[in-house]
Amino acid sequence: MTNYGLVIDQERCIGCQACAVSCKQENNVPMGQFWNRVLTEGGDKMDTPSGGYPEDGGSGALDMQYQPTACQHCENAPCVKVCPVNATYTRDDGIVEIDYDKCIGCRYCMAACPYNARVFNWDEPDHMPEEGTGDVAARPQGVVEKCTFCSHRVDEGLDPACVVNCPADARIFGDLDDEGSTVSKYINEYETDRLLEDRGTNPKTHYISGEMSPGRPQTSDKMESELDDVSPWSDGSEDVPAEAGESDSSGSGGSHHSIEGDAAPHVPAVGSGGDD
Repeated sequence: MTNYGLVIDQERCIGCQACAVSCKQENNVPMGQFWNRVLTEGGDKMDTPSGGYPEDGGSGALDMQYQPTACQHCENAPCVKVCPVNATYTRDDGIVEIDYDKCIGCRYCMAACPYNARVFNWDEPDHMPEEGTGDVAARPQGVVEKCTFCSHRVDEGLDPACVVNCPADARIFGDLDDEGSTVSKYINEYETDRLLEDRGTNPKTHYISGEMSPGRPQTSDKMESELDDVSPWSDGSEDVPAEAGESDSSGSGGSHHSIEGDAAPHVPAVGSGGDD
């Protein structure tokens, strides 16, 4: 059975906020709210480094570490357990969703979530432009909302917006139960952590740290499972849609060859000189 999850390579993340902005645009998230956030370890404000300059007794260990955070789509999701009307539920593919028609705005789920991943519409949602953005209907006042892994895109065989629009290819989405998927291979090959594992929630977002991975292997906005083969140097025009029932000679789909060796996904060689 499909079990979707996300790998985020923190060694590749550049803190550009493209994931947060594309998520907001794609999912029609109201002004003043974010489903997807990029935090820094040095403080609560955006782009706050840790450490200090080597002056006035500072350690000289100035450092900027980015922590992308959103709903972790936990296998043992506390938000699902506490919802009194079953508005929060887990789909068959592992994505945790909210039925906004059922939500009564009690916010038990927000209290139960250890990741602070949910937001509440206290007022009538304000959008810019007024008609909203993206392909998702606006949620009404008085309900909780959160990241859905762009389930409307996943249902059409497309990767989540944050994954497709990451310029550093730091986000990789796929089936955790498929041993041949890139997410599964990266989890096995690289050192990964999950947030607040001691809480027993079994989150399905894994963070790579220490050694940089090759990143997302395909340039197409299609999910890896929808592609028969992808060249790591492709511009996306040669990505081949998978035919039903077809697989490569190794018995697994997608572009798994792209993480072998020293290949860097679709990073073209650039001659000397500026970009002007």
